[in-house]
Amino acid sequence: MSYYYENRLLRIALGQAYIIVYSVLAAWLGVNYRTFIVIMLLIILTTYLQNRFLSRNPMSSVKARVEDVSSARKLVEEKNLRELQSKDEGLIADMQSQLKFTTFMMLSTVVGLLYFTLAWGRVNDIYWFFKGYIGHDFLSHMLAFLVYLEGFFIISQASIEIALRRAGKIVAISMPNEYIVTTKGIVYRGLLSNTALAFPLNPHVAIRVEEKRGFVDIVNEGKASLTILRLYSRDPRRLYEVLRKYGIPKEPS
Repeated sequence: MSYYYENRLLRIALGQAYIIVYSVLAAWLGVNYRTFIVIMLLIILTTYLQNRFLSRNPMSSVKARVEDVSSARKLVEEKNLRELQSKDEGLIADMQSQLKFTTFMMLSTVVGLLYFTLAWGRVNDIYWFFKGYIGHDFLSHMLAFLVYLEGFFIISQASIEIALRRAGKIVAISMPNEYIVTTKGIVYRGLLSNTALAFPLNPHVAIRVEEKRGFVDIVNEGKASLTILRLYSRDPRRLYEVLRKYGIPKEPS
């Protein structure tokens, strides 16, 4: 799970830094629809970048490339797991918290976009308010955009906090359709590319086996999130033993 959600102070600090940069840029561009589009594109870009670079894999204590892990001696390989996953009667119950959080965040995104669009028409009013007190054109524009963007930021952060309280924790369950386990780690297929999880796993990570339901969970629990890599298997007991043997850090003798 993203470190961004775990660290409230980081969320606030990054948000305020973005708002200041956006406001300066918007003040330079002026109040027009080009500025509206530029700000929206910047929000999308920075959201992507922070998810890309602030998302840590909490499972592994070391970093590894997919090529390095997959080239090691193969221990377990599973493919075409969708049928096995579909037979898991407890999966829907497990996914409830994740679905609840995702649904709430989607609704809050709609609210945020409505604010972003509707409040745009008030930026000029805010500008003239500051202009009457300050007199400086650029600074008045910057403060007007600052107020406008703070409203969007408050909606965004309030949505995260409410979602966290309602869902309890952000639960993220990944269920790859295929994966391999080698002596160096796990390589599994994601939405866009392969992902490597290197051995040894972090000491605080738990490995749990559900033989009746046919999977092994690798679990990391943070303050605000619960991240689970669920590996379905036709032989979950063997997979569990392999992960315990190669994935658990060896204690110094």
